[in-house]
Amino acid sequence: MIVTHGCSFTRYGWPCWPKFVEWFTDHKVLNKGQSGSGNETISRAAIDSALEFKSGIRHMYIMWSGVDRYEVITEGNRSGNQTHYTKNDRTKWWTWYGGHPEKDKDEYYRKHFWNENHQQYRTLEHILRTQHFLQSYTIPYTMMIYKQDVLRTNFYSDSERNLYNEIDWHKFIFYKGDQGLYEYGMDNFKDDYVKGESHPPPIAHYYWVKDIMFKSDILCPQEELDKLKNYYG
Repeated sequence: MIVTHGCSFTRYGWPCWPKFVEWFTDHKVLNKGQSGSGNETISRAAIDSALEFKSGIRHMYIMWSGVDRYEVITEGNRSGNQTHYTKNDRTKWWTWYGGHPEKDKDEYYRKHFWNENHQQYRTLEHILRTQHFLQSYTIPYTMMIYKQDVLRTNFYSDSERNLYNEIDWHKFIFYKGDQGLYEYGMDNFKDDYVKGESHPPPIAHYYWVKDIMFKSDILCPQEELDKLKNYYG
């Protein structure tokens, strides 16, 4: 089994890259992506999958998300302005993705507690912790980013630089050296985007898997390509 984790660039309202990983492998793909997920959420979910499935995982693919997101944990459901939430039966709590479910509290948090440099640093911590855990369980994995600004090399501190240097970058797949699926879609499939959408269309996800992840020369049948290209045409 192959397990995938990420945000809405991994699971959305149309086929995303995990769907097409199945086209290039002989294994079933379990997509655990969740719209709105920040990197703390993604890291925890990946580690939980490793604990749940262990030796049953042939490979794990993780696409890291935006550093501007944070999660709120509650022990029960609550109303609010956020729509991205889920109840996890394994942890027994509700996770609100992307920020506090009540707008005024989200604004207060971002005004008084938010620090972008801290979030960049924490993203590196999430990545490194996840790498160490997967390696300790000998689970093969590959990592990607949804957008270029997930990572940076203009470090705020020597501590951040040292943490960056500890990450195994050989386990990452990039577009044009330091970019992600967002830039790939915009560069190559801009005319295929649904009006008003920033999420790459299915055809971009397919070619991301084919050309970037697997570097394959094998094309799917033209009929399938036409379906993807006109998915919301």
